[in-house]
Amino acid sequence: MTAVVGILNKQAIALAADSAVTINGANNRKIFNRANKIFTLSKCHPIGVMIYNSASFMGTPWETIIKIYRQQLNDRSFPTVRAYQEDFIQFLHQKHHFTDEPTQKAFLHGFCFSLMDAINKDALKNHKQLLNNPTAENQLQAIVLIEQRYDELLAKLDANIEICPEYVDFSFEMFNEFGDNVLTETITQLFTRNGLLLSPELNDKFRHIIYQYLRIKEVHSNYTGMVFVGFGEEEIYPHLIPVNISLVVIDRLRYFIESGNEAHISNEIPGSIQPFAQRDVIDTILSGIDPTLDNIYLENFVSSFTKYNEEILRILGVTSPELSAQIQGLNIQQLAKEYAFKNDEIKSLNFIIPLMNAVSNLSKEDLAEMAESLIYLTYLKRRITFAEESVGGPVDVAIISKGDGFIWIKRKHYFKLELNQHFLDNYYKP
Repeated sequence: MTAVVGILNKQAIALAADSAVTINGANNRKIFNRANKIFTLSKCHPIGVMIYNSASFMGTPWETIIKIYRQQLNDRSFPTVRAYQEDFIQFLHQKHHFTDEPTQKAFLHGFCFSLMDAINKDALKNHKQLLNNPTAENQLQAIVLIEQRYDELLAKLDANIEICPEYVDFSFEMFNEFGDNVLTETITQLFTRNGLLLSPELNDKFRHIIYQYLRIKEVHSNYTGMVFVGFGEEEIYPHLIPVNISLVVIDRLRYFIESGNEAHISNEIPGSIQPFAQRDVIDTILSGIDPTLDNIYLENFVSSFTKYNEEILRILGVTSPELSAQIQGLNIQQLAKEYAFKNDEIKSLNFIIPLMNAVSNLSKEDLAEMAESLIYLTYLKRRITFAEESVGGPVDVAIISKGDGFIWIKRKHYFKLELNQHFLDNYYKP
């Protein structure tokens, strides 16, 4: 896991990232503290990129891909940050050695297995005995529960109109033909080997769920968050664009822009703080309350109001049927929405707006210090509690400004610069 943040105002952008990377082994997890997550996207222009979550794309390290792109970009520039982002996406399409067909099918298998395994476990989470005691009756009941869960998901997925750009015209027939062997192997692993047999109808539902999840904009699968940030040639204020990238199927890149986390500084929006990955500590500072605690308060509000209504109904009994019916008809969820909306207004007025006003006036040095401090506080919380220390290691910090370009404030090296003069001499050579 990781924690990265971008802080923007009219002067510059401060970027900060920890160095922790989590490696999943056969039986456990190990955390290393030497990962690089901030990169210059151009050696000549004020543009950079941060990565979080997965450190590789289809098995190839992002660091390698980014540096190949940077070499190809050379001294070319674009008018906007969005144009850099779009050019990088095109670059991924051009380099087919990242995504040949066997690699595509291998990663599609991982996507299918992890997704459907999680769905099956969720469907049977309260009925584990059905698989632990695999009688014919229990297996049949397990299939019934799984199919019910599939029907619920398909109803929700069919209503989701947020489709990844390159999958808008991606048909089920194309997916089924390309991934038939992969899907059959996944069914064998998840069902056949456990003595569960799928009817043709359930087999079709299984495939449609994977197809729909592949198309929609969702962040539950294994993915990389890429945050493009800096200035285009025609931009005087910084722009931050977060992109979610996961895999390639039939040469279609599964990616989408997380528009809710995009930040573009202007006269109307003079300051912004954009955290990514493990953002609970930063969100607490931004909003004045821990997000988990905020959700608990909302759940307690709904629970208390429901119990209050039940107590009123108990007292009324059968003395006033008309009033009892009105009380039973109260929309508690609507009241909960209004409660949450009022709380959001208070958080915005008392915490978020004052903080953003302060950020909009910070100097470059203060932006860098604030960005580093936010990452360090996230690390400190993991360090002093019993949570896994999934944020840690040296904090890399950089500043990007229109006039000075990409400037490192703090950066770890795996080598000593004084022993590698040739690296410095060759850095700006095409």
